[in-house]
Amino acid sequence: MSSESFGAFALDRGSIPATLRNLQSWPGVDDSALTEEQREAFHKRTQAIELFACELGVSLSQITQRTGIDRKSIVRLFKRCAERHADGRIVGFRALVPFNRLKKYSRTVPVPASSSNSAGAFAQLLERYPPLDSWLDRAARNRRRTAKGQREVRQDLRRIHKDFLAQCRECGITAAHYPFNRERLAIRSLAAHLKRRVQQSFDAAAGDAGARHVRRAWGADLKHTKPPIHRPFEAVEFDGHKIDVRLTVKILDPFGFDVLLELGRIWILLILDVATRAVLGYALALSKEYSSDDVIEAIQAALMPHRARQLKIPGLRYGADGGMPSAVIAETAYACWDWFRCDNAKAHLADHTLERLTDVIGCWPDFGPPSEPNERPLVERFFALLASHFAHRLTGTTGSHAKDVKRVLGDPGGDTSLLIRLDELEELLDVLICDYNGAAHDGLGGRTPLEAMRHFLSRDSSDLRTLARVHRAGVLLRESKSVTVRGNPKTGIRPYINFVGARYSSNVLSRNPALIGKGLRIYVDIKDLRQLRAYFANGEELGVLTANRPWCFTAHSLRTRREILRLQARGKLRYREGDDAVEAYIKYKRKEALHRRGAVRNLAQVAALRAPAGSVAAPALPPRSGAAMVDLAVRDAPTSCPAPSRPSRRVHNGDPVEPQIKPLRSRKAIIF
Repeated sequence: MSSESFGAFALDRGSIPATLRNLQSWPGVDDSALTEEQREAFHKRTQAIELFACELGVSLSQITQRTGIDRKSIVRLFKRCAERHADGRIVGFRALVPFNRLKKYSRTVPVPASSSNSAGAFAQLLERYPPLDSWLDRAARNRRRTAKGQREVRQDLRRIHKDFLAQCRECGITAAHYPFNRERLAIRSLAAHLKRRVQQSFDAAAGDAGARHVRRAWGADLKHTKPPIHRPFEAVEFDGHKIDVRLTVKILDPFGFDVLLELGRIWILLILDVATRAVLGYALALSKEYSSDDVIEAIQAALMPHRARQLKIPGLRYGADGGMPSAVIAETAYACWDWFRCDNAKAHLADHTLERLTDVIGCWPDFGPPSEPNERPLVERFFALLASHFAHRLTGTTGSHAKDVKRVLGDPGGDTSLLIRLDELEELLDVLICDYNGAAHDGLGGRTPLEAMRHFLSRDSSDLRTLARVHRAGVLLRESKSVTVRGNPKTGIRPYINFVGARYSSNVLSRNPALIGKGLRIYVDIKDLRQLRAYFANGEELGVLTANRPWCFTAHSLRTRREILRLQARGKLRYREGDDAVEAYIKYKRKEALHRRGAVRNLAQVAALRAPAGSVAAPALPPRSGAAMVDLAVRDAPTSCPAPSRPSRRVHNGDPVEPQIKPLRSRKAIIF
């Protein structure tokens, strides 16, 4: 043959693409489903196409002699095989089945009013008037779209049909033409067309049916399939869960009396090993939404050796076989993982989080597809167990949803004293998680997560990586910043640096005017901004810099300082020079806490930095766990910061004792 039209190209047998010559990749046909006559015709056509595409030495005349198919039919059949199918592939051998239609029926003659035959009339109408087709496409999309503006939700078919007829009139269609010359004005054809539009994709069909979440498409490519996990710390799963229970905190009012205020629900952030199902560490976030700092705190809790709490609830004890792996298995202390599986939350995607995961821990983050919690089934299963066996059994539980019967049965009404306190929740969670690691697991053949981890490590622990010693002193919670030394010898201003609205200096820095204008690199503990550590550009250490008044007295986080500066800029918070800014902030939040739950969270966050040792803490750092009780007494200020004028504190056995409030005694009473 000389050349034949193939799609948009003109080619001969020698220029057929190699992808089309590979007949093994063509979609096939089960010839056993055909009749005897159809099977015989199909085999002849298949032989002709194989000779035409692969045997270039065989001419078309010879192919006709062997198969009985004429020259034009061979070329026509090959074109049919190379056309695009609705499933996205070529038609292939499916085009060779006798009487198999590849094109839809297309009407060419107009629809008269007297005739009952209107097959293909609706498709002919949309082909002649493209604006109608575009309008119907928008109508189908808006019908399944969620309401985010001022529009009608889920339009009825009759309403769409009415608007469709109005669009037909705008296009100039008269009453003598389709669809106005039909008895029902083509409403059934319109319904069938909208259904076909919706069925073009599964996402559209699920949205039209009212599905809130559509699972991701099936992927048969093994390259994107996660390999199985064979050893501990090869992969961990991480996620956050809002505990389904209302909480209270105990706050001291200005007169020294305890006041119970409702805190609401808080987050638990948890890291779980995939191979052994063991919980490696967790952290509680007292904010409305957890941030990247809370994620880093949970990661640090999983790396550092676990420290058991001093339990205050009577009868509450740790199980003999439970515990955290970092506490009961020496090899797992400071152990790092290879893969960190989490979702696409903004706190997980933050640069601060990714830097710690990749640079410090040395692992690969695996975010997985969006809105697919089943990609992390183990941690989701743990949260389900935590809800059903713990949170939903407590007074004040919120249940699984707003209409859950447990929510109604567990409502204490206005008696907040029946709600669980924050310190009690922390103790119960720590005991529950430690006991979970020591309980038998069906997915481990009846073994406990700790037994499974000991079993794997006894066979081979050479692949276990540990955190570098330089990072074991709580460096994960420290951010690095580049700053410039300020000062002016002419006006007598000693060298200092600025960081988040406060000046920092030290004896070494303040006495060295040559450092003015030089760059420094500082490391900031985001949980305590009273002090920071500074280094020169060449890596040499300058030392510890202390904040000036009023930021050097009470421990506070970066979030708390920014909130104080925001309130001060808006004129809502005022304090005199030399006063403790955090104490002024606490007094302000005390007043708001009586009618705002967010203020209770702020008080709990400040008190969490000054609480006793918790479940997770680095040995070289002050404890960073949640508060056992919101005690608003001020901590001792650093020795390098001059203390403000305040009553002296008594000391008993080396520990400071808070002054007790004495009742007033009236010696005289004047009656008017």
